Amino acid sequence: MVNTDAIVVTYNRINKLKECLSNLLSMNLKHIFIVNNASTDGTLDYLMQIEAKNEKVIVKNLRKNIGGAGGFNTGLKMFLENSNSNYVWLMDDDTVPNMNALTKLEVGLSAVPEKNRGFAVGQTYWTDGSLAVMNKPLISSKKADKKSVRYVDEASFVAILIYRNAVLTVGLPIRDFFIWGDDVEYTRRLISNGYLGVQVLDAKIIHKMAANNSTNIVHENNNVGRISRYYYDFRNRVYLSRELGYRRLLKTLVGRIVWFFRIIFYPGKYKLLKLKVLVKGTMDGIKFSPKIEYFKGE
Repeated sequence: MVNTDAIVVTYNRINKLKECLSNLLSMNLKHIFIVNNASTDGTLDYLMQIEAKNEKVIVKNLRKNIGGAGGFNTGLKMFLENSNSNYVWLMDDDTVPNMNALTKLEVGLSAVPEKNRGFAVGQTYWTDGSLAVMNKPLISSKKADKKSVRYVDEASFVAILIYRNAVLTVGLPIRDFFIWGDDVEYTRRLISNGYLGVQVLDAKIIHKMAANNSTNIVHENNNVGRISRYYYDFRNRVYLSRELGYRRLLKTLVGRIVWFFRIIFYPGKYKLLKLKVLVKGTMDGIKFSPKIEYFKGE
């Protein structure tokens, strides 16, 4: 029998969280673990009410925001400590899976031989029905037997189903990433340890991002407070490139020079701040050496 839990990481998006949980509560999930990253918008009171009404809901309210990476790290610990379910389904609070998406992902992942069973993702769309730019997995050269399923080498944490034994083997997501790149690192780690990732194309996921685009500091001109977040993007991408060898690292560093001139010459505001974030993130990425945590409870 397949048992599945869900993990939702939330931060100051109470209305989107409510929509996400409304779907999950109607699905066949054994537990729903919610990590609240110190939200200040009424999320705490809402989650207290939801937890009191639903035995399957288990909430952890954090005292400070530890980012999406820290949230998923914490959520997986909760899953391993409090449940014996076979699978765990990770997502942010702005994720709304179709009602049959979980079943399709379970079937797709269960078809993978157990010793190689790693993760499964669906096809992720934005609110207008177009494919979500940030959530396109890296397609593998390995061919699947079914047209509705394909193997992937990287994927995002937007409604990703992961096999429990794989988590116990490869460890937890790197919390020090804070945001951006933790999902790429983790799914790469699963693949490098002999596990397989699949995309189930008819498992439909809606990702209600504010805009359907990739991270781009050049276009960040309306909210100066968001610019500092790009430090993690620049730092983590350099680290990920280092893990793939000197050629990939060199390519990334050359790309940083391109970004430098984009910031200078493209129309936009806060150029000096953007340049500082770019340089600091790149330099820190060269020496960034986070540790992988392993669960010791089983």
